[in-house]
Amino acid sequence: MATPQHRPGVVRADDVSAEERPRFLRGERVASRVRQIGNAAGLRQMGVSIRIAEPGHYASNRHFHEVEEEWATVLSGTGIARIGPHAFSVRAGHFVGYPPGPRAHDFEATGQEPLVLLEGGERRPDEERGWYPDLAKGWSKNGIEDRDSPPPADESSPGQCIHLDDCEVLDFAHPVESLARRRKRNLSEATGLVRQVVAHAVVAPGDLSTAFHTHTRTDEWVYVLSGRARVRVGDTHFEVGAGDFIAHPAGSPPHGMQALDELHYLMGGQRDPEDTVLYPEHGQRLHRGRFSALDS
Repeated sequence: MATPQHRPGVVRADDVSAEERPRFLRGERVASRVRQIGNAAGLRQMGVSIRIAEPGHYASNRHFHEVEEEWATVLSGTGIARIGPHAFSVRAGHFVGYPPGPRAHDFEATGQEPLVLLEGGERRPDEERGWYPDLAKGWSKNGIEDRDSPPPADESSPGQCIHLDDCEVLDFAHPVESLARRRKRNLSEATGLVRQVVAHAVVAPGDLSTAFHTHTRTDEWVYVLSGRARVRVGDTHFEVGAGDFIAHPAGSPPHGMQALDELHYLMGGQRDPEDTVLYPEHGQRLHRGRFSALDS
């Protein structure tokens, strides 16, 4: 019998148990299943999950965050994304960003197949507050709360919902590693997010996704859409493929991957001006946009 691969920081999404939602407040036709893949893989400073809503159901109660940034991208199925007064028909490849504030939002699954979302956001539990405006409820670090006063008036922008096909394709070449190159579409920035980063990337067979590196202050993640890659985490090497989720928490071992086939994936992380990126094999560090020698 073959010995299973040791794959630190990796979970296969379908292997993570699905939890029924909502947990606390039962809105009409609100029902979904959530796989908390970020938790299972070891992310600490953000959450990433797969949420599945059956046709005719809403994926969550309509809500908004006062402090945390949030986002969702459609992996499969069709639906309606509501943000305040706006409603968007969505399909695979749509990305929706939710900056903090009164942009109450939800998804409705409208097709013949389940609506499957990859979603995520920040974790700021000590300062976070939010609203369920249709239920006259809110939440804070103390739990669900009744709210006597109405929520602020809805705000939203059509630019919060974009499709991958409409995003500019950028050619990225890493300044410290000549074999690290990819085609990239930035998703989060266009929708108004400033602290969460989400992008779609394609790497040609044999190329590296990035230089071997680690971050001192920010979490990173990768969700493989198609293709295969050889991943290196510290001194450990292993293979990943479609449906695998890889977590790289801040301060974890250096990492990188090489495409074995044409590799398509979603990637994300955080923006923190005090973060430092370390490149141990190249003897370099990157801080506030400037490279310097690691031993300086």
